[in-house]
Amino acid sequence: MSITMYGTDSCSDCMRARAWFKERGLDYHYVNLVDYPAETERVPGRDNGVEEIPAVVFPDGSQLVQPSNDELSAHVALLADAGIHLNGAAVRAGAERPVVVENADLGRFELLHDGGVVSFATYTSNDQSITVPHVETAPEHGGNGHAAQLMEGLLRIIRDDGRTITPRCSFAAAHIRDNQQHHDLVTSEQAIESEQAIE
Repeated sequence: MSITMYGTDSCSDCMRARAWFKERGLDYHYVNLVDYPAETERVPGRDNGVEEIPAVVFPDGSQLVQPSNDELSAHVALLADAGIHLNGAAVRAGAERPVVVENADLGRFELLHDGGVVSFATYTSNDQSITVPHVETAPEHGGNGHAAQLMEGLLRIIRDDGRTITPRCSFAAAHIRDNQQHHDLVTSEQAIESEQAIE
């Protein structure tokens, strides 16, 4: 049983929702309203003819309009509790893997787990490069390797987007320095070398 999501490629919330589904391996049918404008008539939550996106329609007919990641998690968990299987398996919030998303509105990458942000990295952007000055994990989640998971997800995202990184945070620089497969993503090798001296 699949999910239908209406959106556009230029919508940051749509990209976030699509990343959320992809990270969980959930099947969904994406309808790009730019390519298929006639489909706008099917979009739930229309307000005086204006489409509010992303709009998500689930297999049972339930709908979410402009949902947050927490709202998606909660709704999928409700469907699982009701015995509605998505992608061939019931998905419960408690069984979710941590997922990294880019929250462009707040200027940070976030590691989400069990419906909350457990670690984040702030960034600024310049053309095709980002600068990361700070990485932080919530105190109650310290020691669980979440910051490293965050960095791996962050680096995967920027690699897919063709971006590079300047790590001004000593943790971010050390993580990249210790994982040679990521060295090609650094805007300048001096960035991680200079951070080594700061530590």
